[in-house]
Amino acid sequence: MLTSMAILGVAGLSGWQIARGRYWQEWSADQHTALGESKTITLTDGSTVALDSGSAINVDFSVNLRRLQLVKGEIYIETAPDNVGWKRPFVVDTLEGRVQALGTRFSVSQHEDRTQVAVFQDAVEIQPADTNSAKQTLRAGQQVQFTSSHIETIHRHSQEIPAWTQGFIIADDLPLSEFLLQLNRYRSGYITCDPEIADLRIIGSYPLKDTDKILAFLEANLPIKLTHPLPYWVKVLPR
Repeated sequence: MLTSMAILGVAGLSGWQIARGRYWQEWSADQHTALGESKTITLTDGSTVALDSGSAINVDFSVNLRRLQLVKGEIYIETAPDNVGWKRPFVVDTLEGRVQALGTRFSVSQHEDRTQVAVFQDAVEIQPADTNSAKQTLRAGQQVQFTSSHIETIHRHSQEIPAWTQGFIIADDLPLSEFLLQLNRYRSGYITCDPEIADLRIIGSYPLKDTDKILAFLEANLPIKLTHPLPYWVKVLPR
C-alpha cells in the first residue's frame, strides 16, 4: 500500500510539475491573451498577428529567419514582405512541426496532440517535426490538421478571415461536442457533453460576446438541457 501511495504521489507531483511548466511557458511568452481576450500586434517587419482567446506566442526574429513559436491557442497572420535585403523566411513552429508562409494570410491553432492550419490567401508549406515525413503545400481555401509524423486529409473552407477575429464562432455542420469544445475557449469553467447527443449537428454564426446566450439558444432549439453540477461546470444532457 505504501509503495502504491508513493507511486501515486510521484505521478501526481510529476503531473503538477508538467502543468506548472506549461502555465509558466504561457505566461512568460512574449505575447499572450487571457480567456475571452483577443488582440492584434504588428511585428518589426510589418507583419500583423492576431491572438485568439487564451493564446501565447514567442517572437524570434534573427538575421536569417522570422520565427513565431505558437505556445498555446490560435493565431491569424498577415505576412508582409521582409524589409531586410535577403528576404528571410517567415515560419510558425508548433509542437507538431513547422508552417512556412509563402507570401500569405493564414491561421495556425495548437491542439492537444495536433496542429490545424487554414490558408486564406496564397499558400503555406507544412513540415511535420519528423523530417522523414514529406512536406506539403496548402493553398488558399484549404485547411488541414497534422501531427508530428503525419499530415491528414486536406479540406476546403469558405471563410475570407477567421470568424473569431470578427467576434463570431461559425459552425458548418459541426458536431455538438466539437462546437462546445470550441465555445469553451471563450468562457470560464468547463462544458461537458453527454455522448448520446455528441453528434447532433450545429449550423450557424454565433456572436462570442455572450456565451451564455449561445448555450440558451442551443437549449431552446435542440433536444438538450443544461445542468450546472458546480458553479463553473455546464453539463449538456439529452432532454
